Formats: sequence, structure tokens, C-alpha cells
Amino acid sequence: TTPKTVTGNDWGEETDKKFQAWPRTAGPPVVMNPITRQNFIIKSNE
Repeated sequence: TTPKTVTGNDWGEETDKKFQAWPRTAGPPVVMNPITRQNFIIKSNE
């Protein structure tokens, strides 16, 4: 997800921007876990 060219402080700044943008777009990172679990469970049931 992150370009290999981004390193050091630049990588930290980009991650900070993503963390700040998540609550506005897709909700907090905690909400992302149940989505991944649901996808994994669906694949397991199949």
C-alpha cells in the first residue's frame, strides 16, 4: 500500500495522514478488523 520510495519521516507522515483520514471515510481502524474476519469466515465456509 505504501510506495517503497517513501521512507523515514515521509513514511510516518503518510501513515499519520491515513490514520486521520480513516475516521472520516471508512471509520476507525478497529472497524476494519470485523470486515476482514467476515471475509475470512465466508471463504472458510465455502
